[in-house]
Amino acid sequence: MASSIFFSPRDTVLTVESARNALFLWLAARQQKLPFGVPREPGEWRDELRWLGLDWDAEEQTGEPPQWAARLPAIEAGQPTPWGQWSGETRLAEVRELGVLPEAMLNFLALLGWEPVASAAPGETFSCEELLRLWSPERIAGAPVRFDLERLRRINHEWLERTEPDRLVELAVPYYQRAGWLPAAVPEMLRLWLRDVIHAVLPGLDFISLLPPRTRLVFDYHAERALEQPESRAALEREGARAVIRAFGLRALEDSWLTVERFREILAEVKRETRIAGRHLIQPVQVMLTGLPFGPALEELIPIIERGAELPLPVRVKSCRERVLEFCSLFV
Repeated sequence: MASSIFFSPRDTVLTVESARNALFLWLAARQQKLPFGVPREPGEWRDELRWLGLDWDAEEQTGEPPQWAARLPAIEAGQPTPWGQWSGETRLAEVRELGVLPEAMLNFLALLGWEPVASAAPGETFSCEELLRLWSPERIAGAPVRFDLERLRRINHEWLERTEPDRLVELAVPYYQRAGWLPAAVPEMLRLWLRDVIHAVLPGLDFISLLPPRTRLVFDYHAERALEQPESRAALEREGARAVIRAFGLRALEDSWLTVERFREILAEVKRETRIAGRHLIQPVQVMLTGLPFGPALEELIPIIERGAELPLPVRVKSCRERVLEFCSLFV
């Protein structure tokens, strides 16, 4: 019987396939209460193993992996996606940059060539503790598997919804800084506001890297760009849309600050005046305030927009009043 289980990366960085192999070896070592060993040579792979939560007990010159490790299935390229065509040869760092949580990545890697007994573990979301309990080399696939980005999307979405808000903010900050929407040093007041911004779009979020484009309606509003969007044009071309815009805009411009209570009052007044209701009422207003006829509820977004307009951001967030003025100057 082996006295330890050894993982040796093929390069200075981890690919998806080598990360999967490391996980399987680590699970076996922990289950059997054996030391998990890695080479002494430096490399980025060390930080990548730490990011995944795979710690090691010893640094060795060499070692023998278990017999089953020689038959681990290859990870073939999946279907082409907007992010490219990924496979086992894709660098782990590339997947990480998409905005995948380490627990979601670990979960996904485990399912690349291994499946639990369905009766013991329905679903596809597994914590590290659950994997330690369920994983076994007997359930390793005997044929190549494909990199399934759709499965990764589902798994990461599930883990994002379980993540604490403050941790999401911490993970999201670098993406917003690269977009030029947050300063290099982010004070607490900005973090608290960003937490509300993220909460508004979290229900449909799949990857952290998508947060800036999903929240562009807050940070980077331009009425001219809104009028170029096919979905927005369709909402504005419906009968009565122009009357809704005009009636709402006149009332919204009476105040310098739009509150949720005042928004509800204005909407009720516009409904009575125009006799328009439902999505035919709300969608033109959504386009005027956010640039799109869909997205988070305006009652959640309005306080975020108004607070953002007063914060010291690299690119100023436009207030609701400014958005109404800008939009009506082009459309009404």
